[in-house]
Amino acid sequence: MQTKTRIFVIDGYRSVPKDLLTALSRIYAVSGYMDGGEALDAMHQAPPALVIMDEQTLLRKGGKILSSKRASTQLKWVPFIIIGNTPDGVLFSAESESATDCYLQRPFHYNRLFEQISSSLSQSVERDWSELPTRERRILTGTVDEFKKISRAIGEGRPLNIEAAKESCQPLADCVSDSQYQGVLSNVKNHHNYTYVHSMRVATYLSVFGHAIGVRGDDLLILSAGGLLHDVGKVATPQSVLDKAGKLDEGEWLVMKQHAEQSGVILDSTAGVNQGMRIIAEQHHEKLDGSGYPLGLKAPQLSELARMAAIVDIFGALTDRRSYKPAFSADKAFSILEDMSSTIDQYLVHTFREVVESG
Repeated sequence: MQTKTRIFVIDGYRSVPKDLLTALSRIYAVSGYMDGGEALDAMHQAPPALVIMDEQTLLRKGGKILSSKRASTQLKWVPFIIIGNTPDGVLFSAESESATDCYLQRPFHYNRLFEQISSSLSQSVERDWSELPTRERRILTGTVDEFKKISRAIGEGRPLNIEAAKESCQPLADCVSDSQYQGVLSNVKNHHNYTYVHSMRVATYLSVFGHAIGVRGDDLLILSAGGLLHDVGKVATPQSVLDKAGKLDEGEWLVMKQHAEQSGVILDSTAGVNQGMRIIAEQHHEKLDGSGYPLGLKAPQLSELARMAAIVDIFGALTDRRSYKPAFSADKAFSILEDMSSTIDQYLVHTFREVVESG
């Protein structure tokens, strides 16, 4: 069973709503503390991945917890998220703000907190990327920076910059052409933004698949960029739904399915979107028998690209590591794909399996 990421919540005044704590507990292993001193002792015994702390607790019961953890070699990189009511985090700033810590002012949408948790947890992963070989570092830092810009643009209702997205993916397309992509797959998987991780893995595998069947040049770049953008609609999906441990209920499943249609809406408002990118984003959940979504297309209506995108997306999801499940082996994932004879193209599954196993 996959171990959940451990986080601490320090809240001496019970200002963090119970429903938020419940939502956090569905994704993370949450330990609660009433004061900073008690939490600091627990941190020294077993450091958590992240700490959420109420601003009033920081002021009245914090026991200089931030300055103490920042002075500790063992704890200084543990990120803190301080939640409070003061503009610009007056109390937090007084504790000498550091790059690993941040402040969220109420009111905020819960999804904003989940996004910040993901971002804070990923800081150490991105620091480690600085030690990678130049090519891998350029691919990962370039695409994650662009993915953050994409998320901000969607959140602010702005169109995406397709040329910037393609530019960030060009090194990946080049890397695939040289059969030097395994390092990218190995080093992206520990990032805590699941949508980014899945999108990068789909971008890589879709490019590898395309290259193996003869796709080259600008067309290969379309596969890389299309893979990176294929789930942009998920940026608007609640994180508590995206990361839920276990089966989604009917209402949550309806919310999740909306991301494919939302991807189309986002791309409709963006200039320079190639038709191939649009097919990857809008049709990677369609199935040969018409049981897919959002359009319920059937085999005659699905191009080879749509069929490839569906296969790679499922393979990526099965072999992704999540907070609530381990990654399936490629062999197990292909066994599942091969049992889906009525819904996905088995000739292409066989071709893709040969590509992956030879890589």
